[in-house]
Amino acid sequence: MKSLEQFPFPKIAERIAALYSEEEDALLLGMLGQEYVIRHEGIFLHGQKAPEAHTITVIDYLSSSGTTLEMLPWRTIGDIAGRPAPDFRKRVEIPITTYAAEIITRANAILPMMDATITPSIIGSDMAVNVRALPKVYLHAELSQETTDFPAEAWVLFSNNAQEFVTLPNLQILAEIFKDRLLSLLRVY
Repeated sequence: MKSLEQFPFPKIAERIAALYSEEEDALLLGMLGQEYVIRHEGIFLHGQKAPEAHTITVIDYLSSSGTTLEMLPWRTIGDIAGRPAPDFRKRVEIPITTYAAEIITRANAILPMMDATITPSIIGSDMAVNVRALPKVYLHAELSQETTDFPAEAWVLFSNNAQEFVTLPNLQILAEIFKDRLLSLLRVY
């Protein structure tokens, strides 16, 4: 993992769509509706050191060579990896599926807090959401409630070129952070 001391903040700010404060020599970066302050000595969230998974993901994003967001077509983690990702299903989609009905019911209260908006479904689900996970990495979640004929379901997809900004292992971590934030907001609001 690269040290934050090596990053030329003014140079990378525009490429990653972060704000640079010359006065503080720091970046302000939005991730899942929260503002992270990135300094050469660390990454901070709400004035505290950010959790390790968040720090790893942000550093990966800072290190990327990506320049332009390509939203469509949406891609699964398996599409990006070139193989199925059962761990992703277990760690991200199934926990969201458990709360699909509640998420759909309370979407108007919780989605704005995570920089997410309801969008038309691409598969006919009950609700679809686009989430600005990082300024140039979006997630697309599709949620369906349980019916008499079908169980509840959730799918999480990535913007077309997400791997140009975050490496594959960290895309999974980013999706897990999304799931944790979504379920945490559900408990609070």
